[in-house]
Amino acid sequence: MNRPLEVLSGAVTAVRERLLAVTCQSERTIMLGTILLASAVSAATGYVLTQCYSVDLLSSLLYYPNDCWGDWGINIGRHCFSDYAVIVVSGMRPNPWAYPFFLPPDYQPEMILYPAAGLIPHLLFGLPAEWFGAPRLGLIGYLFALTIAVISPALWAARGARGLERVVVFVTLGAAAIPAWAVIDRGNSAGFVVPIALVFFVALSRHRWGLAAIMVVLAAMVKPQFAVLAVALLAARQWRLSGLALAGVVISNIAAYLLWPKDFPATITQSFRNMMTYNSFGALLDAHNVSFGKAVLMIPDGIKASHMGGKIPDGFLAGPRSMIGYAVLALVVVSVLALGRRIPPVMVGIVLLSTATLCAPYTSFYYLVFVLPVAGLIVRDPDGPPGAGMFDQLATHGDRRRAVGICVSLAAALSISQVAVPIQQLHVPIFGQLGARGVIGTTAIVPTTVPVAPILWLVACVVIIVSYGRRPAHSHGSDPDKARESPQDGAFSASSSTSELITESAPQEPA
Repeated sequence: MNRPLEVLSGAVTAVRERLLAVTCQSERTIMLGTILLASAVSAATGYVLTQCYSVDLLSSLLYYPNDCWGDWGINIGRHCFSDYAVIVVSGMRPNPWAYPFFLPPDYQPEMILYPAAGLIPHLLFGLPAEWFGAPRLGLIGYLFALTIAVISPALWAARGARGLERVVVFVTLGAAAIPAWAVIDRGNSAGFVVPIALVFFVALSRHRWGLAAIMVVLAAMVKPQFAVLAVALLAARQWRLSGLALAGVVISNIAAYLLWPKDFPATITQSFRNMMTYNSFGALLDAHNVSFGKAVLMIPDGIKASHMGGKIPDGFLAGPRSMIGYAVLALVVVSVLALGRRIPPVMVGIVLLSTATLCAPYTSFYYLVFVLPVAGLIVRDPDGPPGAGMFDQLATHGDRRRAVGICVSLAAALSISQVAVPIQQLHVPIFGQLGARGVIGTTAIVPTTVPVAPILWLVACVVIIVSYGRRPAHSHGSDPDKARESPQDGAFSASSSTSELITESAPQEPA
């Protein structure tokens, strides 16, 4: 009679020991292992879906390639990287915000949503190419620069690894990173925030407050929502530099409108009006939306859809849907300001970067590229020995926070590696190309695990704030220069450069 109970007890004990062995691994090992495992599962399910059900796997994970809705003259095959093409064509007009452009699905005129500074990365490549009469060359140069930007955390983190682990780090944070491929596939300038955020994190880790302030200004020029990163300086009580950073954000973004003098200063209000009126209810429900608002309302949406035959009615919880993300952002800002120096600056930066990215009512899936610099820190600590990540160094200095490390590592891993889920096959329309109108066909896609990412990051932010609210960080004072920093003298020496900060070699192993 006792034999079955003994067998069951032994099986439970074995499973518990295996789980304990996994959870006892370092955070960097958990993240790298999760990415490799999820990538293997994604490859296996992708093979089955492609071969057995004729599903377009790349379109499921990224976006269908037929995006040449206008005859822009820069298409590569059937693909135009339209987030680049639309901005370049519109940015060459005297007033980009006064002229509509037409995009599917309903071919209603849309307006440019970018502020003036956000157009500059595209035009740095598009204008010279137009002058030389080779617009496709501008696209190729832009994509090359974008690729270098999104793989910069993989290159940086690989330098801090040992032996063959460098290949693993580069593959997991670069070649296997779905957000990196997504931002390149769309040609979106969000990828240029990646190296800026990496430098920002390293500057916070080394208390280079002046360099951190410069990175805030640069990030806000690419995407204005990243002006929120200046709160990291406020939390560190760097009052003067935080004020200078915010002033730099305002001045640089307004000055950029002078590049289009026609109708200035009315162009400022035009562009802000375009941004405020963009989010339609259908866009907020889109499968590519990874905002906090969509994540929080996932269960109510599922219940409502089950009662309405699989379709959510227009206007369902429209008010909360558009405000939830901003409410989360406000709570996070208040929390980190209240915690102040109880929480390390680099952890403040992680919380602010993820919240600023996902707080908008509509956040496209390629914005998950923000996880790449976070993953780089998990793999390599800026001041640690080879093979040690940020959480390894915190544990070395007696500030181990297992819940924080696991939550951030899993959120980063499952944002980087996404899996196509064979639960429902959808047939999305393919619209007319190169200016032709109408639907010319459909392509079969399936949902992916991308909606899980904002939920995991919301949990990670809550865990970080609660953890440091209960127990402040230990100040180990590893750098004597950091100990001398004060709220009045946060600036760094003029001889400190960005290249020195990022490319500084990791400490060598003892002979």
